[in-house]
Parts: sequence; structure tokens; C-alpha cells
Amino acid sequence: MGDKVDLLAIIENELCRHPRMGPQDLRKLVAQSVFGVDHLLVDADRFRRALRREWDALPTPLEFGPAVQSIDPDGRTARLHLVPCRAAGIGVDVLGDVLSGQRRKVGRRSDDVARWRTAVALAAAGRLPFSPRALAELEEIEDLPHHSLAYGFAAYRVVNDVRDPSIADRFAAWGLL
Repeated sequence: MGDKVDLLAIIENELCRHPRMGPQDLRKLVAQSVFGVDHLLVDADRFRRALRREWDALPTPLEFGPAVQSIDPDGRTARLHLVPCRAAGIGVDVLGDVLSGQRRKVGRRSDDVARWRTAVALAAAGRLPFSPRALAELEEIEDLPHHSLAYGFAAYRVVNDVRDPSIADRFAAWGLL
């Protein structure tokens, strides 16, 4: 499939998970698909502490869709949803060590712009429920936006490359892949 078709499928999946998502949520998804989680991996201890705080606040009952949600057309970058990880009995400290030690993605701004413009074109073609004008205004980002209030519950960590053997082998052993 082409990048445009794959990106549409990724966005449609996200809309199924979060039907009230807004333009800033879409912007976050696209930026994460290009840049991964590199900005949070600078300080591994801080990354693990933030994961622990979020983990401890996860709701019960522990029901949510699949743990791994692909977010880039190459199928490498994904969101790892925490609720199914906790339900599977994965320890937060081990998970934190695996995720904080992952390789950097080193995304390029030109790829982000191209992917975002594809999303805007999909909206202009009526394939996405967003105003192309509202999306176009979000092309230039300085910092990754936070999810909107309408987005709903979200507890995940971005995985730069789920095919990396150090990640893939661990996820397979945990039954996530």
C-alpha cells in the first residue's frame, strides 16, 4: 500500500479508538509517527518515573483494545497501551527499563511536513472528519501538543521500532505481538 492509504488506515483506527479526537490529537499522532519518543528518552530516569506515576493511576477494570497500535505507515512506530500491559501482568519497572533503553528514531522534519500534508489532503478529499484549514494551521509545531479533553482516556508510551529485536523479542515473550 502507499503511504497515503496506510496513513488513512492508521487515522481511521485512531478515530475508532477516540471518535471525539480533534485536530491537535491528529497532529500529535502524525508527529509521534515521525519523531517517535526521542524527546522523552533524553532522561531515562525521568521517563521511568513518569511511567510509574501513570501506571499507578491506571483505572480498573482493566479493559482496552490491543496493546500495540501501529502509528506509522512503515509499521515500525507504535503506541503501547498501558492498560493491557498491566492486565497481562507485565511489571512496570521491567517495562520502563525496556522502553527507556530503546534506540532513537531520529525523525526528520521534512518527513513530518510531508506526512502532515498527506493528512491535510485526506481531509480536503473528505476522507477525514476535520477541516483542512484547521489542520493546515497546525503544520508548524514547536512542541508536541497535548491530547484534547475530548480525546478521552489515554495511557500509552510510544515505541520507536517494534521490529527492533530488543523490543520485538520482549513484546513477543509478553504476548503483546
